[in-house]
Amino acid sequence: MAQQERKVGIYVRLSNEDARAGESVSIENQKLLLTKHVRENGWELIEIYVDDGFSGTNQNRPALQKMLRAAENGYINTVLIKDLSRLGRNYLEVGNLAEVFLPDHGCELISLNEKVDEMLVFRNWLNEQHSKDTSKKVRAVKKMCAQNGKYVGTYAPFGFMKDPKDKHRFLIDENAAPIVRKIFELRLEGKGYRAIALHLNDAGIVAPRDYWYQGRNGENPYRSNHRWCDATVKTILANEAYIGNMVQLKAGTVSYKNHKRISKPKDEWVRAEGTHEAVIDRETWEQAQKISEKRYQPKAQKDKAASIFSGLLVCSDCGFKMRIHNKNRTRTDGSKYRLTNFMCGNYARSGKTACTTHFITEDILSDLVLTQIREHAKMVECDEDSVIRNLLKLQNNETESSRAAFTSELKTNRNRVVVLEKLIEKLYEDRVAEKVPETVFVDWIQKYEKERIERLQTVKKLENRLQSIKDSTDGAAKWTRIIKDYTRLETLDQQTLLRLIDRIEVGDDATVDGGRKIREVRIFYNYVGDVDASRERTVDAHGQAV
Repeated sequence: MAQQERKVGIYVRLSNEDARAGESVSIENQKLLLTKHVRENGWELIEIYVDDGFSGTNQNRPALQKMLRAAENGYINTVLIKDLSRLGRNYLEVGNLAEVFLPDHGCELISLNEKVDEMLVFRNWLNEQHSKDTSKKVRAVKKMCAQNGKYVGTYAPFGFMKDPKDKHRFLIDENAAPIVRKIFELRLEGKGYRAIALHLNDAGIVAPRDYWYQGRNGENPYRSNHRWCDATVKTILANEAYIGNMVQLKAGTVSYKNHKRISKPKDEWVRAEGTHEAVIDRETWEQAQKISEKRYQPKAQKDKAASIFSGLLVCSDCGFKMRIHNKNRTRTDGSKYRLTNFMCGNYARSGKTACTTHFITEDILSDLVLTQIREHAKMVECDEDSVIRNLLKLQNNETESSRAAFTSELKTNRNRVVVLEKLIEKLYEDRVAEKVPETVFVDWIQKYEKERIERLQTVKKLENRLQSIKDSTDGAAKWTRIIKDYTRLETLDQQTLLRLIDRIEVGDDATVDGGRKIREVRIFYNYVGDVDASRERTVDAHGQAV
């Protein structure tokens, strides 16, 4: 191609990683070198295409795509670059541009620092390896920081601010933290995500992203209705940062070539506990998570608020949620009233071929639950240690002596596994050195490996049993501490039920004592389950406990 015919498009690129290399690869330096070359050769400069802050593995760079369209439409017939790494770091894609796309459109690629020849593919491969190694190093550094409890994100969660002295640490934002506490408080009252968002909007609370920009004397540039929404509330309620933990690297890119963001499985998340001051206490956090696990969504009835038992009642036979029904009744004096009751949702939906009614009124249920809570609270107040012992016995929990025995056995098995692994390693070394015959080697390897596997299985079982003991003991202590607050409980409310109760199973009618009908009601408390499993809790047709 004659020099006077050249219509040149200069392409320059700088990524964040390249910027660390200094002035030699800066945007201005590239422009100066390339425009000088165009001027010295008497070529016509059509346009300079600049991608600043873009990785070479990303081929969807705006300036690059604009330049390729210019070549495709014949506006330029020469692409001038400083070196091949500016064009990209994916050797296949760079090779395709240099050897297929640009030539097909009558456009020549010129690299100022290197000749585009048969070594193109090799140099492009080196560039890609550089990008791959850089990506691995960046990921490794991020993971190490996350493991050490250092925050690697861009924005601190709502309710926190980054420490001005250390951007990897959180400080509580005293202006926003009370709003976070209010969100958890509303959740424990039984409010759903959308109801909480509406409450915040009605109160005129600024949404998190707008709040962040306001703190920097700016306006939120993103397209938004500038309101709280259910997704924002749900995210806050699930963020362990509010109890002092950092859970990071929940998402990442497909690879160093493909920058599409994907969610990672939970076993790849990095969790560091106790990294900063908590906004809420752990009990509040756990109760909020339990409500979310139940997918608790109380539904208001026509002309009546949602029942305090909504989401807690379960049919003991088929496991379906109980469905609420309201009936208008007339008293003997002519006055009207509404009777609220529950029945099996399976029966209500499909009839008696699916299940039976399991009918119970809200009033009867309230009296029964209130009475039982008071009884347990008084028992704990009188003799908490005795209640805990009975709970552990009821749950078939191991005794303290069993715990000690399991701990000792676990230590013995772990030590033996270490010894076996050393014996196996030594045996392999002796075999390589021909100190041990093949037949002896095979026999002993099989013996050691069999024992090692058995010991590892025993270790796993013992760890599970010890964890079960710990969970049961911790749960019993936590339940007694909570229920003591209700020795003088006068009326039930939604918050009390959600704090104390996991579920209530309602049985069907049973006939006893010559025709008297009763119904079993089992209350499963948070942390300890059914503490009345050793005795029946039933109500008769009049709602009296029997």
